[in-house]
Amino acid sequence: MEHLFETALHNAWLIAAIPLTASALIAMFARYLGEKHAWKVGAGLMGLTFLIAVGSLIAVIQHPAHAPEGVKFLSEPAWHIHFDWANFGPYHMQMGFQVDNLTALLLPMITLVSFCVQIYSSEYLHGDKRITRFYSAINLFTTGMLVLVMADNLFLLLIAWEIMGLCSYLLIGHWYEQEWPRMGQIKAFLTTRVGDVGMMVGIFIIFFAARDLTWQGLAEKVPELVSNPVTAGLLALGAFLLFTGAMGKSAQFPLHTWLPDAMAGPTPGSAIIHAATMVAAGVYLVGRAFMIYGNVPAWVLVVIAFVGAFTSLFAASIATLRWDIKEVLAYSTISQLGYMIMAIGLGGWTAGNFHLLTHAFFKAMLFLAAGSIIHAHHHNQLMHKMGGLRKKIPYTYFAWMVGYLALAGFPGFSGFFSKDELLLAGWTWHSGVFHGAWAWLDKLPFIMALLTAFLTAYYMTRATYLAFFGKPRDHHLYEHAHESPRAMTLPLIILAVPAALFGWLGAPVPRHLIEEWFHVDIGFMGFIGEFLHLSGLEHHADFSTEITVTGMATAAGFLGIGLGILLYKYVPAETRAKWIKAGKPIYTLVRNKYYVDEFYDLIAIRSTQAISRAISWFDGAVVDGLVNLVGLFGTAVANASAWFDANVVDTLVTMWAPLARWFASGFRRLSTGYVQQYMLTFVVVIVASVLLFQVIR
Repeated sequence: MEHLFETALHNAWLIAAIPLTASALIAMFARYLGEKHAWKVGAGLMGLTFLIAVGSLIAVIQHPAHAPEGVKFLSEPAWHIHFDWANFGPYHMQMGFQVDNLTALLLPMITLVSFCVQIYSSEYLHGDKRITRFYSAINLFTTGMLVLVMADNLFLLLIAWEIMGLCSYLLIGHWYEQEWPRMGQIKAFLTTRVGDVGMMVGIFIIFFAARDLTWQGLAEKVPELVSNPVTAGLLALGAFLLFTGAMGKSAQFPLHTWLPDAMAGPTPGSAIIHAATMVAAGVYLVGRAFMIYGNVPAWVLVVIAFVGAFTSLFAASIATLRWDIKEVLAYSTISQLGYMIMAIGLGGWTAGNFHLLTHAFFKAMLFLAAGSIIHAHHHNQLMHKMGGLRKKIPYTYFAWMVGYLALAGFPGFSGFFSKDELLLAGWTWHSGVFHGAWAWLDKLPFIMALLTAFLTAYYMTRATYLAFFGKPRDHHLYEHAHESPRAMTLPLIILAVPAALFGWLGAPVPRHLIEEWFHVDIGFMGFIGEFLHLSGLEHHADFSTEITVTGMATAAGFLGIGLGILLYKYVPAETRAKWIKAGKPIYTLVRNKYYVDEFYDLIAIRSTQAISRAISWFDGAVVDGLVNLVGLFGTAVANASAWFDANVVDTLVTMWAPLARWFASGFRRLSTGYVQQYMLTFVVVIVASVLLFQVIR
């Protein structure tokens, strides 16, 4: 069996090749496969890919890799394959794939979520006229993410990054006949392009400074390069610009506005975009490139930490007033991604990647559960029309509750453990940048993260109560509600298992308590901390600190859950309406998402339109006027030239013909044919010549 796992690891390139093959087969033979067989090809090959990914993970666990001696912020790959790609003068570039500890954990997660999404879609998109295109795009999308996490260099990562950008455009705009999907795909594409431009410039700067783009090469060269202040500043700029790409892909403020509009696509597409692939790519980039971020001046990581912390709180506050169930989950995703970015910025590399994994499972399940609710409720997405659905859709209700408790940080569920690690990173953070009167800023990310935990528990309790509890608010929709088909509920049950249990692989507090009380070694509870350890980042908080942070996080979660139950179960709607009226300015501000979209509409769209109109006027009135003036002047010059040509040049040319005829007619009279006349003329000419000669002389 061990040999089988080793074979899987040494053929890990198949993990990217198989989904790519599935995408190509479905695209090329769409007419023959049709809806009936396209999902079988996609899901079947993805299931095979998942098995290879699991085999690779087991092989890596059996023979864990460690960082090379003396190299920080690098995980040694357990499998690595590369080939010569190009030569640019003295620079030699290679392309390659690798599987290290982080990649080994991500591969099964990505493939499992994609597998579940494809099974789910076979029923959710039943009868859709472009379902084969959807399956081709999903598999290509998954391929992009798999290549991204296996890439051993920044350039290959960028290629995979752009593949996902293309596929997100296709998935969001799947129903492009409708305006919202069409505008949503354009908004997503253009917003992420802003970050991608910065990312590309950052990659160029990093290559210019280090002459290398491989993770191994950067880990070895950057620590030496930052000893020079000029090179250190250059690398810091490159690292920051690289982060702008992550801001776009992972929807961090201020490039977050595209993500809620990505809801316009099919719900299964939303599940894979918002859980396992596109949005996770930005977090992965910052974590993978930590050999850069961990060595450049500290201000870069401080910026990353504060952007993530602010985004998490900002998006969580917006989620509290959303009525669309998918929109709640969209802003929740932005908030949770902010958590991950914040943790990595704080140096909590393991915590950020741990939450990336747990979040992928429970958020994918929540989106699929939301799709099941919408399917059961005749395509209604508004929560104020729901209520009491737990009795109508029990399997969906069960899956939703698992995801809800995990996201809310309820003790025992996966999100509880990974969220605690995030908060612990915030509690123990010392930036080294803030001193004296500004030292309190070191605790600000933790405070924002704790408030986010409270708001997350609140808005998820609100959404859960409005959808599944209370009395039905639309009896017609309620009466016709029904449980989704097995093809939709089975993926929910599959994802519910890791959503509930995966967090126990990183549970230091329960592990300590069990070992302390029962004297039993529970090694698996420390698996994540040991397996995802990054050399150069040593965080060993004592148990009292861990239990303190866990207590605060748990209290924040319970307060949020309690407030949600209080407001929506016990407080009458009329009372809530009065409170809203009393706080109308704040309610309006949050309800309108802090007017960020309107600000962008004013700054980016209307200003562009105004500038375009001004340029159009200038083009018509000034540029065209100058062009027309030049044209008139040219016409006048041409007319004068034509007159001169006709009246002067033509006259000078044509006058010689009649003059020649006149001379010719005169000389013709001299030619009579009489010799006597010729002799007389000859004598006259001789005499005249002599006389003329004498006169001149």
